[in-house]
Amino acid sequence: MIIELLELEKKRFNEIYKLMEASFPKEELRTYEQAGAQLEKPDYQILVSKNENNKISAFIATWDLGSFIFLEHLAVDQETRGQGFGTKLMTAYLAAVKKPVIIEVEDEETEIAKRRVGFYQRLGFHLSEFGYNQPIMRGDAHKKIPLRIMAFPEVISEDFFGVFKKQVFTKIYRTTSVS
Repeated sequence: MIIELLELEKKRFNEIYKLMEASFPKEELRTYEQAGAQLEKPDYQILVSKNENNKISAFIATWDLGSFIFLEHLAVDQETRGQGFGTKLMTAYLAAVKKPVIIEVEDEETEIAKRRVGFYQRLGFHLSEFGYNQPIMRGDAHKKIPLRIMAFPEVISEDFFGVFKKQVFTKIYRTTSVS
């Protein structure tokens, strides 16, 4: 199977948002309006993969933050999950990108968190010792979402993490409160 990553046509954002809602907890997602507004940001991009029926089967949402890429979301539609499509999609993406890629993963000892970390490690990501609490996008503002950072293709230093964290909190989460 050849994976083709295409830029999202804005008129199809509805499909992406439905996939986001099916794939991520409410606290980790912007509202529909906020998420749609991200498409106007020049450093934000959504790449999609479509099936033979032109249905969006997966997407990757990224931020180009200069010296690295922050991969904010990766989701594969329910019908396609468990068939190795996510691995093929990420392999194609990582082969095309020319900068380090940084992701966040849950800092919990749940089975799904462990599986997610393993998935990214098999792709060549390195789990760092660094992390933070993600600001809540919607819902219970007192809830904490502890996250750890993973990096591709190399381990990140504490200095790099400091730069990354500052950029993510000021440019993406739009807050000066860094926890």
